[in-house]
Amino acid sequence: AGYGVCHVPSAPGCHRVTCVTWRPRGTRGQRLLGTGGPQLRVPEVAVTGAGDRFRLRTESAGTVTLRL
Repeated sequence: AGYGVCHVPSAPGCHRVTCVTWRPRGTRGQRLLGTGGPQLRVPEVAVTGAGDRFRLRTESAGTVTLRL
């Protein structure tokens, strides 16, 4: 599970969009126990307020490829 933001094409037709995802890093204990990982208290921070987002400790969660 993770968070990601990508732009949806405004032109008509078929599109392939790759969205890079990330997740909050969590504490060492959470990572060792594999408790499902921490979640954002305010998910809107993933989309708005880049200054707030850059204060988060995150790790890569992979990519998602969308066919639109």
